[in-house]
Amino acid sequence: MRFLIAFAAVLGYASAGLIAPLVYGANAGDVQAAAIDATVAAQDNARAIGESQARAAEAVIQHNTEAVRQVAETNRDLHENAYWGSLAASQNLVAAAQSQAAAINGIAAARAAHLAPIAPLAYAGYGYGAHGLVAPYGLGLRAW
Repeated sequence: MRFLIAFAAVLGYASAGLIAPLVYGANAGDVQAAAIDATVAAQDNARAIGESQARAAEAVIQHNTEAVRQVAETNRDLHENAYWGSLAASQNLVAAAQSQAAAINGIAAARAAHLAPIAPLAYAGYGYGAHGLVAPYGLGLRAW
């Protein structure tokens, strides 16, 4: 029975706490506190929105900066590759010219070696040799 009385007392107290604002009306202090809480919550929401917009703007700036950096790096790589490719082509051209010059020197040396037995005839006055009849046709004794 005591339990039933205690239960009824707790139930009465709780229901009185719920019914009291309806019976007595709103307390001015509670209304003011609720208004302050609502204002603070609205300010917090506005601040959170502003901060999220600032973070979004910062992310856009970082993304654009990274895109510009990547474009500049790609451009630099392209120019560098073009430069080194041009340099390699120039070196290949020089090597080809040197090879051609070496081949011509080899041909001239072979012709000179082939005509070496005729060389003494130039001194004997037969008209062969570096300034004789053979020279105008590129068969001289001197390598180029």
